[in-house]
Amino acid sequence: MNVRIATADDIEAICRLGYQINQLHHQHVPHVFSNPAQSDSGSAFWLELMAADNTIFYVSEVESRVSGFIVARLTQNTELSFLNTNRICRVNTIVVDEECQGRGIGDALMTAVERWAVANQADEMRLEVMEFNHQAQQFYDRQGFGTQSRIMSKLLKY
Repeated sequence: MNVRIATADDIEAICRLGYQINQLHHQHVPHVFSNPAQSDSGSAFWLELMAADNTIFYVSEVESRVSGFIVARLTQNTELSFLNTNRICRVNTIVVDEECQGRGIGDALMTAVERWAVANQADEMRLEVMEFNHQAQQFYDRQGFGTQSRIMSKLLKY
């Protein structure tokens, strides 16, 4: 397995993996995530992230085929006096191909981002995980993440 920085040449594989994760999320929380069969591929979104400042976009390859990706960015509070000015590495998205899960690809992607975060003097890594996604929650637990806060919602009827 190889982990490297994503390029525009990877966009087809990234969109394929993005479809997989969007399909999973749409299945469980359709009021939040659109049906991937009825939306665009997201290529412009992913390409924009590849070019964004303070952002890293890695892909993993198994036998020269993109098997996963991870996107993370660095943020730092400079405006709110009641928050510390810690540099935070925020994991935006991590996806491992459904056919490749359980092979250490997610571990390798998270390790690459953690190294990048440390090299960029980040104080902390953060991410958001959907409540239904117990498999991802267990993965993040093994990575050393813990719950810091909860995002709660209430659907309104009108």
